[in-house]
Amino acid sequence: EIAAKSQDSDSDSDQDEESKKLWNKIDKLFEEFHLSPMAQAAARKWVRLMGNPENKHLERVRDWILLRINSRARAKPMSKWQAGCPDLVPGLRANALWPTNEPGFEWVAELERNYDVIKEELLELRNSKGFQPYRQPTWSTKLAAKDQVGGVSHDSGDWNVFYLFLHDRRFEENCSRCPRTVELLERLAPRQYKHAFFSALNPGTHVIPHTGPTNKKLRCHLPLVGIEGSRLRVADQVVEQEAGRCYVFDDSMEHEAWHDGPETRIVLLFDIWHPDFSDEEVKFLSYLQLSQMRAEREASEGDDRLDNFYTLIDRTRDMLSDNAWWITANGGDSNASSADQPTAACE
Repeated sequence: EIAAKSQDSDSDSDQDEESKKLWNKIDKLFEEFHLSPMAQAAARKWVRLMGNPENKHLERVRDWILLRINSRARAKPMSKWQAGCPDLVPGLRANALWPTNEPGFEWVAELERNYDVIKEELLELRNSKGFQPYRQPTWSTKLAAKDQVGGVSHDSGDWNVFYLFLHDRRFEENCSRCPRTVELLERLAPRQYKHAFFSALNPGTHVIPHTGPTNKKLRCHLPLVGIEGSRLRVADQVVEQEAGRCYVFDDSMEHEAWHDGPETRIVLLFDIWHPDFSDEEVKFLSYLQLSQMRAEREASEGDDRLDNFYTLIDRTRDMLSDNAWWITANGGDSNASSADQPTAACE
């Protein structure tokens, strides 16, 4: 048991064989997250705290570690809709759509009050570059992009994004164009997961049923423009989104989206850590996550053959030469007819 063994002395001479085996398993887990020996020593201190059964505020992460070191990648799904999610932490509530009037979601109302502020900054982006086709590693989706640059999650239409934060990367130039939006996210959104971007679906786009990579986080949508004809399904619940209303959902559950309206639909999308985690658990998981992401980012530098998010972001950065893909009601698309869209933006 981790509760009994993890509090032993760090010295090999003070450990019995069972304790050594346990620490070896824990160290191997830390190696999966690319922790340096010094970082592993710091992480071990967290494990010792988890080993104290009185520290209930760390029990979800403790149970997750126990699963991982015993060769179980995930906990039993809390919902059948999480069947496809590869990383499930035990003990986290699984709500398809979270009521935003509950305690802990007070920030939602203030974000909604700033809808016009965020929308104004978004519309200013029509005059400059920055959006790029959304792509993901081929191992994470069933569909390959037609231009063979990564994979996609939509089987019709076009999906473009304007990144603010993603995978331990801050897109400084993009953030400088949306300073008030960034300030609101950093001030209001609780315990950010550091994923945030404007997500644009063109008319006729269908995002196929899929699950997110983990239940450690919740996904938030603030619809901004072109919302008519936009639908979101999470598990067995379907919502027709409304502009200016923030939706919080569990994307570890199967979900999909359709956009059948006449204009390009754009939402502000961002993630937050699951509210059932204690602050200490978020700190520990963030420690592991950042180490893993930095290692993957460093490995991708200078090698555009790698099939990961960092490489794909760089390869798709300049695919959209203008905003001709952005369709508005008063003038078709923003700069040209849809027939003139750059082929790199099409799927």
